[in-house]
Amino acid sequence: MHTMPDTTPCTNCHKPIDDQHTLCPSCEVRFALTLLRLAASLEPLHDMLDSTIHYGGHEPTRTMTSTPPTPIRLAVLDLIDDITTYSYELRRLLLGMPDPEHEATYEDAIGTLIADAGAPTISTNTCAGMYMCDAIRLMQTADRLLDPPNMRDIGHCPNPLCGVMLQACDGQQSVTCSMCGTTTDTHTIQLRTLERLCWDDERHGSAAQIARVFTNCGIPVLANTIRQWAKRGKLHAATNTRPHRPTYRYSDVYRLTVGVKRD
Repeated sequence: MHTMPDTTPCTNCHKPIDDQHTLCPSCEVRFALTLLRLAASLEPLHDMLDSTIHYGGHEPTRTMTSTPPTPIRLAVLDLIDDITTYSYELRRLLLGMPDPEHEATYEDAIGTLIADAGAPTISTNTCAGMYMCDAIRLMQTADRLLDPPNMRDIGHCPNPLCGVMLQACDGQQSVTCSMCGTTTDTHTIQLRTLERLCWDDERHGSAAQIARVFTNCGIPVLANTIRQWAKRGKLHAATNTRPHRPTYRYSDVYRLTVGVKRD
């Protein structure tokens, strides 16, 4: 009589595996590759602390400051520290650390992460799944800092006690306010922005301003289209506007834009 080998679920994806492992082969490879990616990201993250690599640093017509903007610098410093601490903690778990008093540096952390990725116990340690999730979270944070998404203003936070401007990237379904923590559907914020602007005849802006707001709210319109409507007499400038810099009512542009879409 043959007995079936004992199986346990992978602690990450829950696929059945033998009881000698805690991660399946696919998750083991993903874990190791994530550690290697973290190792490769440490040097470019450290380079971000150099003010000359920030926007405008290499442009002769821009002002090059001695230090990069503080919010970016602090975020990068915090992440480098988190990755370094994580690399040593994982090595103590998988391989042991012969010198626990050794001062951790980002250069040493690179080698430590590479050693972690090749550890023979990477898929057998009972805490492997938890540390894999931590590695993925750190890598996602590094990706956002090294290759930030194209963010755009979508409207103000709906929390009446907050009201700060919120940003989202293309395709983002919801956004969480960094000030008050309120999470709202992106489309809802866009509709509220349009309602606030288009249902008030006193709201007006330049063709470029209106085009940007409408496009960010999901109604694409070109500034040149707005100007052409004005030249053809379909759109009239708002009162008390300068002739050489006309402004137009959001409500008028909205009616023309919706009318074009319906035609």
